Amino acid sequence: MRPDGRSIAIAAVGVAIAFAIMVATVAAYRWWDDRHVVAADDSGLAVARVVAATLHTSADLRVSRLTGTVQATGATSRLWGWLKSTRVVKAPFEVDYFVDVRRLDPSDFRYDAANRTLTVEVPDVRPGRPNVDHARVTLDQTSGPYVSRDAMAELQRRVASTAATAVADRADDPENMAKARENGRTAISRLFGGALSAAGLPVRVEVRFAGETGPSDGERWDMSRSLQEVLANAQ
Repeated sequence: MRPDGRSIAIAAVGVAIAFAIMVATVAAYRWWDDRHVVAADDSGLAVARVVAATLHTSADLRVSRLTGTVQATGATSRLWGWLKSTRVVKAPFEVDYFVDVRRLDPSDFRYDAANRTLTVEVPDVRPGRPNVDHARVTLDQTSGPYVSRDAMAELQRRVASTAATAVADRADDPENMAKARENGRTAISRLFGGALSAAGLPVRVEVRFAGETGPSDGERWDMSRSLQEVLANAQ
């Protein structure tokens, strides 16, 4: 039996809501100590511990991940430029790409009953914050006649900054963004298509990212009816 517009619309929106509920968490706050107090054991030695933690709500679908090794540099000077020092570090990194499915609403779904095709328009893929693993550096070279503790701390901050910038630039590379979109298209199609098929509504799912001018396969999407119109006609 061919699924009607109401069945497709209700099932698709239900999948989106269920997914958002699944990945979302209730924000919880637990402060273990004031951020300026050093935690110590019974002998007075400072210990490593979580001082404060916040669990944030999220409804992002991770669709791709970029990994590799980044080379970062930093330079500073002391005594009016007489004491110059530099640092070069190589470390592994990773960046995740996400689609915010929380922003989906019924107007983002369009159903072509003739071709049994559901078109979903989703927010564009966005790269997350670069994650550089400074604990697993493969190269760490510091040069200078004398590197004070203050200078070393500044070099570390500059190395961390240049590493994050370099990784963010690579994540924003058009080729990587294009691959992330294709991975996202596949992941979202499987998400909705699999759920609808399991519900007895076998339809083809086409995914369109916000700002795209047309489908990736050259076909023309049927954008003639919104989800509200489909529901109205089904009543």
